[in-house]
Amino acid sequence: MHIAIEGCCHGELEKIYETIALIEKKHGIKIDLLLCCGDFQAVRNERDLESMSVPPKYRQMQSFHKYYSGERTAPVLTVFIGGNHEASDYLWEM
Repeated sequence: MHIAIEGCCHGELEKIYETIALIEKKHGIKIDLLLCCGDFQAVRNERDLESMSVPPKYRQMQSFHKYYSGERTAPVLTVFIGGNHEASDYLWEM
């Protein structure tokens, strides 16, 4: 089993999945699990951005919402451990 471990991803799932694809191609392997450790920032919409505990200048809509809505599908099983900069008010719904 191949496991990729990512630090704070700040909602940048597309960039992470692109990097995983490059690693898989370069090494001829298949990553089975992505573990994101801290500051995942699973932001679904503008309201989530407002509840995120970061200064306003860091509140940016990244790519998580595309996966949440079903517009895109994660290419690898992804598990995250939330950090201190999450929109945690709604994480209980997920």
